[in-house]
Amino acid sequence: MNNTNIPKLSGIDHCHLNVDNLSNAVKWYERVLGFSVVPELAFWDEDGRGPLTLEDSSSTTRLALFEGEGRSKGIAFLATGEQFIQWLNHLESLNIKAVLADHGVTFSMYFKDESGNSHEITSHDYRYIKSYYPNVELGSHSAKNN
Repeated sequence: MNNTNIPKLSGIDHCHLNVDNLSNAVKWYERVLGFSVVPELAFWDEDGRGPLTLEDSSSTTRLALFEGEGRSKGIAFLATGEQFIQWLNHLESLNIKAVLADHGVTFSMYFKDESGNSHEITSHDYRYIKSYYPNVELGSHSAKNN
């Protein structure tokens, strides 16, 4: 397959997420991940069921929340090794269960939001994280928090 004619992407603009309760989800994303509503896009949420667009504090990642049934596939957020450790500590401080996975070249942690959507934070700083978690075996998924 020749991919030379496929236009390049600049990154992820936003990810769609179904949530059980829009108001509760906004609070969760604010409290846990530091996201806030994008004021200039709030008008899309005409009926209180979305889409309501949230953005992280760096204005690099956006989520479009929809109140409705069904689970979303979730989002894989990118982190440096240092950020990865900080996020693991942050989730632990909030009593949010995180599951670590050693993928051989990357590490990931998996967690769920208040609506049960699964998310991932992944880092390519494998050696750095492995030095903190040498007992997580290759290919394994081990719970860090309960």
